[in-house]
Amino acid sequence: MKVTNSQLITKELVKYPVATLYEAAGQVGDMSPDIRPVFTNSIIAGVAYTVKIFPSDTLGVIKAIDKAPVGSVIVIDAGGSSRSAVWGGTSSLASNVKGLKGCVTNGCVRDIEEIKQIGFPVYCKGISPRGTQKNHPGWLEKTISIGGVSVATGDFIIADQDGVLVINSANVDTVIKNANTQRINELKRDDRVRSGEKLTDILGIKI
Repeated sequence: MKVTNSQLITKELVKYPVATLYEAAGQVGDMSPDIRPVFTNSIIAGVAYTVKIFPSDTLGVIKAIDKAPVGSVIVIDAGGSSRSAVWGGTSSLASNVKGLKGCVTNGCVRDIEEIKQIGFPVYCKGISPRGTQKNHPGWLEKTISIGGVSVATGDFIIADQDGVLVINSANVDTVIKNANTQRINELKRDDRVRSGEKLTDILGIKI
């Protein structure tokens, strides 16, 4: 199977913690902290495929799963609704089988135990058992807003236990370069802490 440039970029990004990438990106692109993983130790790394839907209608999500390229992260703007679930176990299973890499939404999710068993990474605003209608096709591949951050199809999505980061596709090479330097400096700092230096001296803080 041919490896795409996006896959190579994703392999580089996933080497770094989200916090390191956030610093490397110029301290921008982090989603609101109320968008959290549904199970611990889940990591997302892939290319955004966006969908905007009416609250409580997930036909657009089903279409997005079918149309998104392998390696995509489904990013759903559900209008921030905290009632009905816009993602669940069957969505996770279908996405996992297809080779998608995760789901991020400002809506709710259900079938949490199924999602855990499948091992498909999902980050969401909340959990609700309520289902949805499937009438409106939604809008695919549009620039949307999730967690206070603009997301376009083709942007890179990286998520770990610290949260979700969006990296603009036009800036990703610079972010990777900066991340390497940032991580080296972080590890050097921690080595100095282990050697017994004061944190105020390491950080150049005068007290």
